[in-house]
Amino acid sequence: MSKRRWVFGGVVCVAAAVLVASAALYFSRGWIRGVIRQRTEAYLSARFKSDVTFKSFSVSLRHGVGVTVTGLTLRYRGRNGSPPLIQIRRANFETSWTGMLRTKIHVSRVRLDGLQIRTPPRAPGAKPYFGAADENLAKKYPVVIDDILADNAVLTPLPKDPTKTPRPFFIHRVELHHFEFDKPSRFEATLTNPVPRGEIACEGTFGPWIADEPSATPVNATFTFDHADLGTLKGISGTLSSRGNFHGPLDELQVTGETDTPNFALRTSSGPVALHTDYSAVVDGTNGDVILNNVTATFANTTLVVRGKVVDLTPLRGRTIELDAATQKGRIEDLLRLAVRTDKPAMKGNARMKVKIDIPEKNEDLLERMRLDGQFTVSDGLFTNAKIQGRVNTLSHKAQGEPRLGAEGRQTSGLRGAFRMADGVVRFSRLEFGVQGAKLATAGTYNMDTGQLDFRGKLRLEASVSQTTTGIKSVLLKAVDPFFRGKNGGTVLPIKITGTKDMPNYSLDLFNRSGKKSNSTAATPTAEDSDSAGANSESAR
Repeated sequence: MSKRRWVFGGVVCVAAAVLVASAALYFSRGWIRGVIRQRTEAYLSARFKSDVTFKSFSVSLRHGVGVTVTGLTLRYRGRNGSPPLIQIRRANFETSWTGMLRTKIHVSRVRLDGLQIRTPPRAPGAKPYFGAADENLAKKYPVVIDDILADNAVLTPLPKDPTKTPRPFFIHRVELHHFEFDKPSRFEATLTNPVPRGEIACEGTFGPWIADEPSATPVNATFTFDHADLGTLKGISGTLSSRGNFHGPLDELQVTGETDTPNFALRTSSGPVALHTDYSAVVDGTNGDVILNNVTATFANTTLVVRGKVVDLTPLRGRTIELDAATQKGRIEDLLRLAVRTDKPAMKGNARMKVKIDIPEKNEDLLERMRLDGQFTVSDGLFTNAKIQGRVNTLSHKAQGEPRLGAEGRQTSGLRGAFRMADGVVRFSRLEFGVQGAKLATAGTYNMDTGQLDFRGKLRLEASVSQTTTGIKSVLLKAVDPFFRGKNGGTVLPIKITGTKDMPNYSLDLFNRSGKKSNSTAATPTAEDSDSAGANSESAR
């Protein structure tokens, strides 16, 4: 009987203790909510060095501790007039009572809805600030958040120049795991890149958050960028995929990677080409500016090495692109296929090229904005059209005083020139074509959209006019030999090339020889030019 009394007494004591604890918890719930709110506000304020405001703050104690905050705003302290650093439409924090009682408080999960982050630029001359603030906060607020989940967030890096328009990144989903003040957090994120439009997936580590300078917060991650539509850039097309990694502070990310575009084309291309690039760059994540340390682009049998920058210099839409590109062992057929709309490249041969590319910030088509300034050389050139190559062979033989040979053999040609392109029109300050026995020096313009030609120049032949033919014609032409004889013998003929690339017109430019100015001028090639002078598809027809 006494044993039953002890058991009954024990049950009553436990029940009384639970009842007292429940009553204490019930009557002190307001105090607990106040403490949780005060601690949350102090935590956020210290962590992000910001003034914190809420529209509403509620606490649930039914199943552990649950906190719901609406209209959360963190305004960066000391940056008067700047937009809020962080805004959250709704935030939910969940943890257990055991999590609250650990040495480091464990928050099980944080869900964020309507998250907007604006990262201010680093102050001029400021150095990245690592460690000290976070170590102090980690001691003062020992908190670990197991998982942070956010859907449809917006990250807006604020540019250093307040007149620039911010370019936001729309993040479909981001997850941070094991978040602490003094350590990096693992993360996965998917977001949409606006131009060229495509989906980016990345994972790695982020943080610790640098409250003094958010743009100095370190990140280290790998990424994939798939199905990017280059058609969102006027004047080019293709579907790009990229993969690589990036690390460093947000405003100075070191990026390396590669891209593949199996169907890259310019608006004027004869057809798409498979383009592969390997690149290293420095990216300012606060404004999207890119410094290209090295880009190696390969298509068909041609490799281009590119360096330069892509920066935002004006309030206009787009970015200014300034590049230096060069190829030492390219192929002219690859370059023509990329730049000229035609059934097949008109010429094959080895090519070297150096060009400066300047594309200012405007809304126009990329080719209309593009400015080029460069030089090129083609050696061992052969025309793909048998009739054109036959004419070149015939020209070579006649120029050497062997007209009977006609179109026999295969005479290789050389081509070199200096050019500038603006508003879709290429202006050649000199274009030199060479084949054995003949050299052409010309200058003029070529319209990339219409194919219109307008060239003036001089054709030098080793033979005299009368030696370029046979029979009675040769006899009759002896009378005109003196009128076209060059200073060192041979023949110099003024010529012009007009029409279009598909239907060029060739004729003697006798009127220009009389001394009146034409639309363009060209110097007579010298003897030392013979090995490097050349021909293009239009001038050889």
